[in-house]
Amino acid sequence: MIAEGDCIVAGVSGGADSVCLLVMLLEFRKRIPFALRVVHVNHLIRTDASKDAAYVRKLCSAAQIPFILVEQDVRTLAQQRHISTEEAGRIVRYNAFIQELGTEKGKIAVAHNKNDCCETFLFHLFRGTSLKGLTGIQPVRDKIIRPLLCLSRSEIESFLQERNIPYCIDSTNLEDNYSRNIIRHHILDTAVKQINAAAVEHIHNACGRIKDAYALIADLTKQGFAACVKVEEDVFYIDKERFLQLHSTIQGEVILEALAQASGSRKDLEAVHVRQVQALMNSQCGKTVMLPYQLRAERTYTGVCLFKVSADCVTQKMVQKIVLPEIVLSSAQQDALLAGEELVFSISAHQKMRAKIIPVGKNGIDFENIPQNKYTKWFDYGKIKNSIVIRTRMPGDYLTVNSMNHHKTLKSYFIDHKIPQKERDQICLLADDRHIIWIVGERISNYYKVSEHTKMILHVVFEKDSY
Repeated sequence: MIAEGDCIVAGVSGGADSVCLLVMLLEFRKRIPFALRVVHVNHLIRTDASKDAAYVRKLCSAAQIPFILVEQDVRTLAQQRHISTEEAGRIVRYNAFIQELGTEKGKIAVAHNKNDCCETFLFHLFRGTSLKGLTGIQPVRDKIIRPLLCLSRSEIESFLQERNIPYCIDSTNLEDNYSRNIIRHHILDTAVKQINAAAVEHIHNACGRIKDAYALIADLTKQGFAACVKVEEDVFYIDKERFLQLHSTIQGEVILEALAQASGSRKDLEAVHVRQVQALMNSQCGKTVMLPYQLRAERTYTGVCLFKVSADCVTQKMVQKIVLPEIVLSSAQQDALLAGEELVFSISAHQKMRAKIIPVGKNGIDFENIPQNKYTKWFDYGKIKNSIVIRTRMPGDYLTVNSMNHHKTLKSYFIDHKIPQKERDQICLLADDRHIIWIVGERISNYYKVSEHTKMILHVVFEKDSY
């Protein structure tokens, strides 16, 4: 992980893990010479966070190593980027570490341990992930090193206690506001206490075995991708005949690789998206599926093609079908909604949509207060089955038009209401796959109306600037 003459930038929050990391780096520096700097990031969430910074500064002063303090309002950043505060914090921390290291030869040291690896494994497992997501956290990735990944959290705390080294406790880590905290406090801890005391060790070892198996799968995936995927002008064509010759496991990995390359990221790509694309292979020609990152998968005569609907690579005919970009709510964004955050989506230069979830109280819904404004609506969030999508019309769209849940195609609705052909491609829709939740400015689907059985209300406001 560390070579002589390296510059090591260590992220030290003041908690047990990072304090242990600092102590061990200082000890290791006695064996091999390298430069050491500490970066402490204050997310400006806790009022007492300055005490953590002061403690880390004191440790660095005693060790005579540079201390760099970075302060950034993570909550504001999360709101601006429409992401969770947890994700915003991660972005801020790693940006600070990367900036401090700069172009110098060296590494960024962070304090993840075995428990973190297990929590990541479970988090990915629960969300639905590829095999790669089950390999846990890697000890070395690019310039990131994790020297404590071989230690459990209890071992780290014992190490500090035996040496009478104090550390800070972040109160937000004790709350259940984040998915990882719930896994830590209520799932992993319960497994250790009530199922097997060695659960952390066993999960960590399983991650290692999966990693070894995935190395073989990755090689086969590379071969399968080359055999059945052709890329032309940023459109990914998957040949069905060659695709079906692959093992089912490799098929899923090939699709995931195609999605990752087409979108430019693996984040928020889940098993459900792979299954949706795989199902297209047995669908009729022309059927499409909407995916994260404004990706669309479409059944062709020879297989399936993947492309970004807003990308220049799409043919002019395809561009004419979509006037507004598709916005697909990721799992992280839906988690943020459930956590009480309001999300704002920019649809165009003059249009945006706000969404939040309102829990139904003990007294039920006050039906007299249901918004009557044509651009503010309430929906039964519990009835939404897929990712929420903001988009324009697509073939096969429909809505329910009465309490008996009778369907009407969107095309028939537009014809019945004499909406001009040239305007139909410009009408903003809130959709649940092909089921239209709301024709913005028109009507909502009966199926998603709030009722006495509604537990959570999705409150959506469409805003349009005058221009």
